[in-house]
Amino acid sequence: MALEFPLRLVTPTGVLFEGLVREVDAVNPLGEFGVLADHINFITALSPGILTIVNPDGTPNRFLVTGGLVEVKDGAMTVLADEAEAPRVADEAELARVVEQAEEKLPVSLYDPSYAEAAEEIAILRARIHASQIARESSSRG
Repeated sequence: MALEFPLRLVTPTGVLFEGLVREVDAVNPLGEFGVLADHINFITALSPGILTIVNPDGTPNRFLVTGGLVEVKDGAMTVLADEAEAPRVADEAELARVVEQAEEKLPVSLYDPSYAEAAEEIAILRARIHASQIARESSSRG
């Protein structure tokens, strides 16, 4: 059984990561999922959140992704992200205020044509808060 597998993280601006990894954790519409070597083939949507890549030496690389697609096929994983960036410290209180304002404007009905876009905006803002917390913790450790 292989312990590593190839991963390629691609955005519209180019390849952000390519190499062998031990594990990848991400978020899809059903929740968090993880991929290890010899994973079954599958395709899923990627939800706004943190994509964690565990290198062969055990060190993590993290990226804030805003959505996209993931494919695992024949032992290799490809992530096609709408946008991806390294987590960075942000004004979490300001982001929380913006989330609150966006939630107040969120249409009441799922059938409202603007609901999906508004809900995605809120999910991205929440992911940015989480990314900022990760960046803050990383900077305080080292």
